Amino acid sequence: MPAASDHGRRASGGQDRDARLELLGDVAALMEARSETDVLRAAVEAACRASGSRRGVAGLFDGVAATSEARYEVGSGWTRAPGRWAAGEGAPGVVCRTARPVLDAGDSGARENAPGISGVPGMERFACVPLPGAEGAPRGFLAVGDRDDDFTGRDVRLLAALGEMVSLRLRRTIRDGRLAADCEARADIAERLQRRLLPQEPPDLEGLDIAFLYRSASAGVLSGGDFVDYYSRSPGVLAFAIGDVAGKGVEAMAVTFVTKYMLRAAVHGGQLSWPTSPGEALQELRTGLLEQPDFGPGSERFVTVLFGLLRTRRGLLQLASAGHPTPFIVRKTGVERPLLLTEPAIGVELGAALAPYPTETIELTRGDVVVLFTDGIAELRDASGRFFEDRMGGLLAACHDVPAADIVARLMAAGEAFSARPPGDDLALLCIRLEGDPGVH
Repeated sequence: MPAASDHGRRASGGQDRDARLELLGDVAALMEARSETDVLRAAVEAACRASGSRRGVAGLFDGVAATSEARYEVGSGWTRAPGRWAAGEGAPGVVCRTARPVLDAGDSGARENAPGISGVPGMERFACVPLPGAEGAPRGFLAVGDRDDDFTGRDVRLLAALGEMVSLRLRRTIRDGRLAADCEARADIAERLQRRLLPQEPPDLEGLDIAFLYRSASAGVLSGGDFVDYYSRSPGVLAFAIGDVAGKGVEAMAVTFVTKYMLRAAVHGGQLSWPTSPGEALQELRTGLLEQPDFGPGSERFVTVLFGLLRTRRGLLQLASAGHPTPFIVRKTGVERPLLLTEPAIGVELGAALAPYPTETIELTRGDVVVLFTDGIAELRDASGRFFEDRMGGLLAACHDVPAADIVARLMAAGEAFSARPPGDDLALLCIRLEGDPGVH
């Protein structure tokens, strides 16, 4: 039968193991802390457990004074108790000025490194160590106190090692906080820019029913290489554009932004007369884009754009295209695709446009629908490799006099059902339906 002393040693050994495990948990909490406050609090709790202290406090030093926000007591937890020690005043202030620990031995009255100074309020005996900072300047202090026996040099070394861990975690916390703030600011800027590229709500023009759909193929990106825009400066006249920048994601988005607002500047900035000639608009756009570095020699960047002008009172639609897919015209008698004289996409040829792009004029009647789109939906493929563009005419045959929003929804649903895989490119759809009878106003 084991002796009672053996049983006591086993019990004591078990308690020691439990204490070490708890201390490891405190250290883990310290290394996982995400804010300065959480780091300091985890450090104090770990220091109290490691040193057998009943009370603790930690704070930061700003070069003028050391400050703390709360105090810890084993058993009752944290209490808000703001403290401030000017550099050289009190144990925390001395530690932060000299970068040397202060040790109070209790009843012996010995106070190493700072004889005659005040200690840490609320602690009879204590050990206070600096938290190392950059180039030897302390970042703050860590103090524990009120245990039954005196603090020793071994306690100071233990607390100093813990202080090194605290400083490391504080540096990472500050760095992570700055990175997070920087990333948040960049994300906010990116989102604002992307929302500027998303199609605006169509203008409310008498005699027109307009609807659009836009989807980005890049995860986390609201807008990419496709864009839709409208221009209206007088009743009964709508100018519009749909475009597609080669590529997708952020790089395409940047060129899209330039393209969209270069067109806007041309139409609204007085460079072109109103109503704007589609051919002149594309000529102006090409001249401006080819001056950008993205379209220099050796670049593979290009943009397809279709610009249109619709006079609702006369039912006259004018279109000019720079390499963009030809739209569908849905009439009561059937579906047509006008034979546009299409110039190459902007960027394929680097010479300046010496004349306006060719412009085609089409007459519309009440209920006719113009369906414009980008390659993202036209080039959807089924399992046999057939293109969705070849199916679109048949799907649109029954869409005369159908609301524009319904047409957009039908085409998108049909495209998703047709495609053998999820869309891999940005896509845009724009439907414009003439509601009134041309010439009856």
